[in-house]
Amino acid sequence: MDWSLLGFKGLFEVVNVHPVFVHFPIALFPATLLFYFIGIVWRKENLLFAGRLCLFLTLIASAITVWTGELAEDSFSHSHELHQIMLTHEKIGIGVLILAGVLFFWSFFTCEGRPKRPWLFLLGLVLATLMVLQNGDLGGRMVFVKGAGVKAAVPAEALPHEHHHH
Repeated sequence: MDWSLLGFKGLFEVVNVHPVFVHFPIALFPATLLFYFIGIVWRKENLLFAGRLCLFLTLIASAITVWTGELAEDSFSHSHELHQIMLTHEKIGIGVLILAGVLFFWSFFTCEGRPKRPWLFLLGLVLATLMVLQNGDLGGRMVFVKGAGVKAAVPAEALPHEHHHH
């Protein structure tokens, strides 16, 4: 292991910090959905509380992710095709943020500890989760297929290679 590689140096080398934050909504929306689903079905107030807390964190993470995405938009040159993907990605991201805000607000209107109209609330969480996963796919395509915001890698043939398998 090369210890000189540690220390978060990559944060100072990337074109923008948006990729640092995108994983939080992607992880938190399904977790929120899981807590609320189990809490609603089994009427477990502690899981409903965990769901609301997770939803709050999801809302904050979504806001930061949208904000850093807006900052990232003009941080690198891109083709018309990539721009179209980027606009779709941006609109879905804003939609996810709005939906997270609506669901968080809704979570305070309860009946027997559960959000009012719990199955509609869960449907909103399912929709938000699918939207954030779709947006992850779009973001992944922009970076890994179209090369958005990344430096070109040196071809492997151009580098001497010493790799020992243990």
